[in-house]
Amino acid sequence: MRAGAILVAGALGGLAGGTLVLAQAGTFVENMSAGRGFIAIAIVVLGRWRPVGAAVAALLFGAASALQYAFQAMDWHLPYQLFLAMPYVLTLGALAVARSRFAAPAALGQPLED
Repeated sequence: MRAGAILVAGALGGLAGGTLVLAQAGTFVENMSAGRGFIAIAIVVLGRWRPVGAAVAALLFGAASALQYAFQAMDWHLPYQLFLAMPYVLTLGALAVARSRFAAPAALGQPLED
Protein backbone atom coordinates (compact mmCIF):
# COMPACT_ATOMS: atom_id res chain seq x y z
CA MET A 1 0.00 0.00 0.00
CA ARG A 2 2.79 2.43 0.90
CA ALA A 3 4.74 1.65 -2.27
CA GLY A 4 1.64 2.34 -4.36
CA ALA A 5 1.04 5.59 -2.51
CA ILE A 6 4.65 6.64 -3.14
CA LEU A 7 4.28 5.93 -6.87
CA VAL A 8 1.03 7.88 -7.11
CA ALA A 9 2.49 10.77 -5.10
CA GLY A 10 5.53 10.88 -7.39
CA ALA A 11 3.36 10.91 -10.49
CA LEU A 12 1.15 13.68 -9.11
CA GLY A 13 4.22 15.67 -8.07
CA GLY A 14 5.62 15.35 -11.58
CA LEU A 15 2.35 16.55 -13.08
CA ALA A 16 2.27 19.48 -10.68
CA GLY A 17 5.84 20.43 -11.59
CA GLY A 18 5.05 20.17 -15.29
CA THR A 19 2.01 22.38 -14.82
CA LEU A 20 4.07 24.92 -12.90
CA VAL A 21 6.67 25.06 -15.66
CA LEU A 22 4.38 25.01 -18.69
CA ALA A 23 1.27 26.84 -17.55
CA GLN A 24 2.51 29.42 -15.07
CA ALA A 25 6.07 30.31 -16.00
CA GLY A 26 6.34 29.12 -19.61
CA THR A 27 9.90 27.98 -18.99
CA PHE A 28 12.03 26.72 -16.13
CA VAL A 29 13.50 29.35 -13.85
CA GLU A 30 15.25 28.82 -10.55
CA ASN A 31 13.19 29.20 -7.37
CA MET A 32 9.95 29.05 -9.33
CA SER A 33 8.23 27.05 -6.59
CA ALA A 34 8.81 29.98 -4.18
CA GLY A 35 8.53 27.92 -1.00
CA ARG A 36 5.37 26.06 -1.96
CA GLY A 37 7.00 22.77 -0.98
CA PHE A 38 7.33 24.01 2.59
CA ILE A 39 3.67 24.99 2.58
CA ALA A 40 2.74 21.54 1.21
CA ILE A 41 4.56 19.82 4.08
CA ALA A 42 2.87 22.15 6.55
CA ILE A 43 -0.52 21.31 5.00
CA VAL A 44 0.04 17.61 5.60
CA VAL A 45 1.18 18.18 9.20
CA LEU A 46 -1.70 20.54 9.98
CA GLY A 47 -4.13 18.13 8.33
CA ARG A 48 -3.01 15.59 10.94
CA TRP A 49 -1.65 13.27 8.25
CA ARG A 50 -5.20 12.53 7.00
CA PRO A 51 -6.53 13.20 3.46
CA VAL A 52 -9.60 15.16 4.57
CA GLY A 53 -7.58 17.24 7.03
CA ALA A 54 -4.99 17.97 4.37
CA ALA A 55 -7.73 19.05 1.96
CA VAL A 56 -9.15 21.47 4.54
CA ALA A 57 -5.68 22.84 5.31
CA ALA A 58 -5.00 23.21 1.57
CA LEU A 59 -8.20 25.24 1.18
CA LEU A 60 -7.08 27.50 4.04
CA PHE A 61 -3.68 28.14 2.50
CA GLY A 62 -5.19 28.50 -0.97
CA ALA A 63 -7.52 31.16 0.41
CA ALA A 64 -4.54 32.96 1.95
CA SER A 65 -2.77 32.92 -1.41
CA ALA A 66 -5.87 34.23 -3.18
CA LEU A 67 -6.33 36.96 -0.58
CA GLN A 68 -2.86 38.32 -1.23
CA TYR A 69 -3.94 39.22 -4.77
CA ALA A 70 -7.20 40.73 -3.54
CA PHE A 71 -5.35 42.86 -0.98
CA GLN A 72 -2.89 44.06 -3.60
CA ALA A 73 -5.79 45.06 -5.87
CA MET A 74 -7.35 47.16 -3.09
CA ASP A 75 -4.61 49.76 -3.60
CA TRP A 76 -3.67 49.99 0.04
CA HIS A 77 -0.54 51.99 0.64
CA LEU A 78 1.46 49.09 2.02
CA PRO A 79 4.45 47.35 0.48
CA TYR A 80 3.30 44.51 -1.79
CA GLN A 81 5.92 42.24 -0.19
CA LEU A 82 3.79 42.27 2.96
CA PHE A 83 0.94 40.65 1.04
CA LEU A 84 3.26 38.20 -0.72
CA ALA A 85 4.53 37.01 2.67
CA MET A 86 1.02 36.41 4.06
CA PRO A 87 0.76 32.65 3.16
CA TYR A 88 4.21 31.98 4.61
CA VAL A 89 3.52 33.90 7.81
CA LEU A 90 0.24 31.98 8.14
CA THR A 91 2.16 28.72 7.68
CA LEU A 92 4.73 29.54 10.34
CA GLY A 93 2.05 30.72 12.75
CA ALA A 94 -0.08 27.62 12.28
CA LEU A 95 2.91 25.32 12.73
CA ALA A 96 3.97 27.18 15.88
CA VAL A 97 0.51 26.77 17.39
CA ALA A 98 0.20 23.10 16.42
CA ARG A 99 3.80 21.99 16.96
CA SER A 100 3.16 19.65 19.88
CA ARG A 101 -0.43 18.64 19.18
CA PHE A 102 0.05 16.56 16.04
CA ALA A 103 2.29 13.50 16.15
CA ALA A 104 3.67 12.03 12.95
CA PRO A 105 2.72 8.48 12.00
CA ALA A 106 4.93 5.80 13.53
CA ALA A 107 5.80 4.38 10.10
CA LEU A 108 7.11 7.70 8.78
CA GLY A 109 10.72 7.27 7.74
CA GLN A 110 10.69 3.49 8.11
CA PRO A 111 11.99 1.48 5.14
CA LEU A 112 9.50 -0.34 2.97
CA GLU A 113 9.26 -4.04 3.70
CA ASP A 114 9.30 -6.68 0.99
